[in-house]
Amino acid sequence: MGMRPGIVRLVPVVILLASASCGDRTGRDELSVHPPEKPSAIRVPQLRVGHVGHDHQLALYVAALEGRLLEPRCRAYLEKVKEKEVYDLIDGGAKLARLHLVKVGGGSRMPAAMERGEIVIGLGGVAPVIFFIDKGNRFKIVFPLQTDGDMLVMRTDFLAGDWSSFVSQVRSADTVLKIGYKAPLAVAKLIFERALGAEGIPIVTSSARSGGKIELVNLQDEANMVPSLLNGAVDGFVVNQPHASVAVYKKAGRIVCDLSTLPPHGKWERHPCCCVAATEQATAEHRDILKGFLKVLHAATDLIMSDQELAIKDAAAWTKLPEEVERDSVPSVKYMNVPTAKWKAGMETWAEMMTELGRFTGDLKGKSPREVAEFVCDLSIIEEIVSGSGV
Repeated sequence: MGMRPGIVRLVPVVILLASASCGDRTGRDELSVHPPEKPSAIRVPQLRVGHVGHDHQLALYVAALEGRLLEPRCRAYLEKVKEKEVYDLIDGGAKLARLHLVKVGGGSRMPAAMERGEIVIGLGGVAPVIFFIDKGNRFKIVFPLQTDGDMLVMRTDFLAGDWSSFVSQVRSADTVLKIGYKAPLAVAKLIFERALGAEGIPIVTSSARSGGKIELVNLQDEANMVPSLLNGAVDGFVVNQPHASVAVYKKAGRIVCDLSTLPPHGKWERHPCCCVAATEQATAEHRDILKGFLKVLHAATDLIMSDQELAIKDAAAWTKLPEEVERDSVPSVKYMNVPTAKWKAGMETWAEMMTELGRFTGDLKGKSPREVAEFVCDLSIIEEIVSGSGV
C-alpha cells in the first residue's frame, strides 16, 4: 500500500537516509550526504537496511565490527566503507551489494520506514511487522534474531523482587500504579497487558482514584523512560534491554523480573522479539544478496553465543553505552539464528494475541494463528543456510 521501491538505483551520488539516535531518540532522521563517487566505483546493487540501534540486534553490529573474522565461518562478511553506515557485502570473494545501514527507530518505526520505501530490509519487533503486513504491505519475516530480553523496572523504593511480590504490592496499593511503555505494539507492553489480565488486575485510565490497579502510560520512546521514572511521572516501566540495565546503572530503578517469566506460565518463555524482515520485492529481485546478508547474521550470532566477552565489547562499542550496562544486558537476551519449533510456536502466540485484541482488520483477519504465522514468514532462505544447501 503506497510503497515505493526501496532498492537504491545506481547513481553517482549516494544519499543516506538519516539516522535516529540508537533506538532512544527515534523518528527524526538527519540527512547525511556522501561525496560523489565515480560511476565506475560501484557496480553492485545498493540496499538500505533499517535497524534500531539497541543490543537486541547485536548480530548486525558484530557483523559490521568484526568484518572478515566471519569469513571462515560462512565465506561471507561485511567490509567497512563508512563506519556504522556503509558496508560492502562480500560472499565467496565477490562483492554482492553495498548496504547502507539506517537507524529508523523502534516500535512501528521500522516497518513504517519499509512501508514508505526508505528501507527494503529491516531489523525490528515481530509484532509491529505483523501489524504492517496486515495493512497490506508485502513484507516477510525472514530471520529470527533473538528472544526474551524484556523487563519490568520499578522505582528504587518499590521493593518487589519478583512478579509475585509485584502483584501483591499492586493489589495492596492505595493508589493506582503508573507503568510506562514505549509504543502501543511494543512486545514488552503486549506481554505485560496479558499478564495483568491473567492475574485479574484491572488496567484503568487516569481518572481512576482507588488503588489495586495499573494505568499504562505511553512514554513514546525509550529515551523518556528513565527521566519519567526519576521525575515521578511513572512508578515503573516495561521495556526491552538494554534500557532496563541503563535504569539500574543510573540508579533510577531496579529490575523486578524478566517478562518471559510472566503468566500464563510458560507462555512467554523464549518469546519472539526482534526479527529481520524484508520486502517481497527485495527477496524476489535480490535473493542472492539477502541470502548473503543472512549468512553473515547467522555467523555473527554463532560468534555471539560462543564468545560473550566479544559480544559485550561489540555491543558497548556500537551503542556507546558503558560496558557495565551491556555486561548486564547482553546475557539477558537469548540470541538465535534458527527458526526453532519454540520460536514458530511463539509466532502463533503473537498471532493469537493480536487476533484477540482485534488488531487484525486487513489481510490477516479471519486467519488462524498457524495461517497467520505461515503468511507473515518466509523462512526458506535461512532454512537453506542452516541445511547447508547452496552455501
